[in-house]
Amino acid sequence: MITLLSYVLAIASLLPYWKDVSVTGVNAETQRTEIIFFRSEQEALSKGFEQSPFYLSLNGEWDFVYFDSHKQLPGNLQCSNWGRIKVPGNWEFQGHGIPVYTNAKYEFAPINPQPPSLPEDVPVGLYRRSFSIPDSWDGRTVYLNICAAKSGVYVYINGKEVGYCEDSKSLARFDISSYLQPGENELKVLMYRWSTGSYMESQDFWRVSGFERDVYLSSEASKQDFDFRVVATLDEDCRDGKAILGRDECDTR
Repeated sequence: MITLLSYVLAIASLLPYWKDVSVTGVNAETQRTEIIFFRSEQEALSKGFEQSPFYLSLNGEWDFVYFDSHKQLPGNLQCSNWGRIKVPGNWEFQGHGIPVYTNAKYEFAPINPQPPSLPEDVPVGLYRRSFSIPDSWDGRTVYLNICAAKSGVYVYINGKEVGYCEDSKSLARFDISSYLQPGENELKVLMYRWSTGSYMESQDFWRVSGFERDVYLSSEASKQDFDFRVVATLDEDCRDGKAILGRDECDTR
């Protein structure tokens, strides 16, 4: 006997990630604060974030194609009409689509919104660029870090789907180690202007799309989990505050 719940779950499994209200990320790493490692404590204390040998920025100009509707996407994401776009940067302020400013209303459903329904035609942007991994990263875990992107984001390395995310203002990290090849690698990112996650973003701001913060690669010695613990409390006299910092021990240099 087919229950209503099993029917709903079966239908949901057929939906693409950007339409599936039960999906906010696929193959993305556990969310955490941005952390870049150095070879030594002295380097970590004296050098900036971007000066680490285990950091590689992907900011700059990327290949880009814009589509007014996701229905226009070509098979296998193969395009011949690539343009250029600045990353980070919003499509709408670089000539693709229209920026919308609104407060409490959803720009894609200003009257009688029906979550998780989305418009019949959702604009999409397809990004592409190449990169090479430094020789010093050999044998290390390599991550793609997307610091903010709106809204539904698919990641592909060398033609293979790596994962998906739609928490647009939070860091999304993907372990891409197993997708890499020697020499040059191709990164493609397919971005939907709206996803089911857009229903969580009805704040007072410009409704725009694209990479909104840095994109970079990082490298770590292992994939071991670790935690820093910060306990905020008062001193013995209950007059001054103090913070106690601790961590779980593991080698992540």
